[in-house]
Amino acid sequence: MRIEFPGDLRAPAAARRFVDAPLRDLLDRTTRPTAEDVVLVVSELVTNAVRASADVISLSLRVDEERVEIEISDDAAGWPTPREADWEDPTGRGLAIVDELSDRWHTTELYPGKRITVTWFRNAG
Repeated sequence: MRIEFPGDLRAPAAARRFVDAPLRDLLDRTTRPTAEDVVLVVSELVTNAVRASADVISLSLRVDEERVEIEISDDAAGWPTPREADWEDPTGRGLAIVDELSDRWHTTELYPGKRITVTWFRNAG
């Protein structure tokens, strides 16, 4: 499944809706990852793309017996860089959330922009 949408303030909610229903049909609260984890990661990454001033954001979702994988692409400048947010900071936790909830993630440079690929292995313990 793949979708593109404008990089405006409605993008995070649109991205959550796009992945939520299919994931709830395919995953349950006892599977790994949970639908809630994937939806949260999608929301964080799309929010980062909006904050980076992306004009267009692409989202793809793949689910099979071995893994769940999402890809978020945008045309914005800049590179996702994890940082440690102070407890008073209102922002800066998105990539830490992605790192904590996923099995692996990486960024690929595009011209323009970048693609972040996030993977969960369904049989990982």
